[in-house]
Amino acid sequence: MQSVAANDSASPAASRDQQLAPPPAAAPVKSADTAAVKVPVKAPAPSAMPAPTIAIGESPLAGGILATRTESGVTLAFDTPMARTRIPEKFEQLVRATLPQIYGHALDSALAKIPKGGLVRQGNLVSELPTRGIHVPVTEGWTLAVYPETRPGQDGPLVVRYRAVMEGKAAAR
Repeated sequence: MQSVAANDSASPAASRDQQLAPPPAAAPVKSADTAAVKVPVKAPAPSAMPAPTIAIGESPLAGGILATRTESGVTLAFDTPMARTRIPEKFEQLVRATLPQIYGHALDSALAKIPKGGLVRQGNLVSELPTRGIHVPVTEGWTLAVYPETRPGQDGPLVVRYRAVMEGKAAAR
């Protein structure tokens, strides 16, 4: 009973301090079984597939360029005197300017990681890249493949379109 009386006579400031004080930390529990316990670790989930930001159907872009989105990808048609080309650097400049308009920030960031010239150095623009494609890593598990498409020109094939398709490596995990 004396301890109750002592608490009753304690100052209001002392009891307020006791209420605000954090509870004492619990000591870690150690067990002989702890070393044998294995906690399953989940592998990180693959990131979601980056999707085009343009609507399904046709979307005109600046300079007479037409983007056509389907369920499986986007085709960009640029068969105009100022845009069609067989010059790798000109094609890369067009790809770097248009992919962010089609896929948004994810592609802008992915392209920023690739040095200038790094896209078209992946093969010959008119003979190899139309079948092999240019590959741009976008996010964990996803790569954008860009396939230039050609038509005959006066001095040889001209690149007049490209097809962009997201390819996932997540299924291989």
